[in-house]
Amino acid sequence: MSVLTDQFRIGQPTEATIAVSRPTALPRPWTDHLASVVSAVLSPPVLAASMVIMAAAASRTAAAWTWAGVGLALSILAPIGYLLWLYQRGLVSDLDVRRREERPRPLAFTLAALAFSATLFWLNPTPPLLRGLVAAHFAQTTLVLAITLRWKISMHGAAIAACVALLLHVVGPQAAPALAAVPLVAWARVRLHRHTPAQTLAGAALGGFVTWSIVHWIAVI
Repeated sequence: MSVLTDQFRIGQPTEATIAVSRPTALPRPWTDHLASVVSAVLSPPVLAASMVIMAAAASRTAAAWTWAGVGLALSILAPIGYLLWLYQRGLVSDLDVRRREERPRPLAFTLAALAFSATLFWLNPTPPLLRGLVAAHFAQTTLVLAITLRWKISMHGAAIAACVALLLHVVGPQAAPALAAVPLVAWARVRLHRHTPAQTLAGAALGGFVTWSIVHWIAVI
């Protein structure tokens, strides 16, 4: 009887056998890690904050920093807080808002915050560059929201192109090497399967054109 029992046990899978037979997760390639870092470091909120700080520094007035704080609070911190609230309530799947159908709500809140911010900036004697930046951000978000209702345009692409456009306006041709950041971000978003090449290209074209046009127009007038 014991022999039969031993034979039966031999035929059964042991914990060690099960552990060996389980497929092991393959390590992520270094390119995926690099793409994740690029996406995080050059994310839209980080770039938007950098643009406000850049505009305040270029304005070279004490009042510019006060208005920069107002802009940061209304157009960046408030939308981030609202996104966190949506995530906690399960109204968005993740903080990156990967699903297109989940993007209109946080974008609409951002647009409302930007409208309020733009009104304050245009009704008060604010530095022209900051005023133009807020107007550009409002116009860009309006277009992104309208497109997002039908198609998933890349907000990362729009943000990095807008930031580079402002940098070129402030610094001049010396900032041309920063243009390399645009294809870098596009590559990262495609590598992480967040967007197609067309979506990143469209986002970059929109962000760069809107920001350069409005900021340059404000500077001229």
